[in-house]
Amino acid sequence: MSDPHRRLVESGYDRVAGRYLATKDERDPLVISALEEVASDLPPGAPILDLGCGAGIPATLWLAERGFDVTGVDLSRRQLDLARNLVPGATFLKADMTELDFGPETFGAVGALHSIIHVPREEHPALLGKIHGWLKPGGLFLATLTLTDFEGEDGDWEGWGAPMRWSHYDAETNVTMLRRAGFGIVYAEGRAGGGTGKAGETWLWVLARKGTI
Repeated sequence: MSDPHRRLVESGYDRVAGRYLATKDERDPLVISALEEVASDLPPGAPILDLGCGAGIPATLWLAERGFDVTGVDLSRRQLDLARNLVPGATFLKADMTELDFGPETFGAVGALHSIIHVPREEHPALLGKIHGWLKPGGLFLATLTLTDFEGEDGDWEGWGAPMRWSHYDAETNVTMLRRAGFGIVYAEGRAGGGTGKAGETWLWVLARKGTI
């Protein structure tokens, strides 16, 4: 991720961290149902990577409470400060997800909820390839991607007085990139809710497996 792009996303989340957390439902049924499907496929204590974990609510917290070895990654220092207080049972790293360097077959599952949308879309194929490599054979990748093609920024995101940038492809392109990275698609479907407090938003929810389906 280029420095200006990264700084804009990082500073935006730093500035709205507390207010953004207040939009989150600790027991969001859409998120929890997706996590339950992932968790049912994993052995107890399996290592899980949460990319763009934010303040850890709800995904990181739910996984840590069930005994999984969770590593959360985020660009925002302020978000991570909140996460360390809210989810003391997880490990947190401040990093650009595109620059992470984990060993092959490190994780049983990887999650990326409402986070890859902030990575420059020309970097998505390489990032998906890295995620595939980090997964153990048969490992699962849970992500919220997008139904539409868009690249741009908002100088006053959600009216919160902070800038933000998005960069993403349409649903067909997202699924094609996942398959080219080596994933088998368990499902890829539009589901409303589970985002930033806007119940009417629809996202492309994807569950993909390392290997064929």
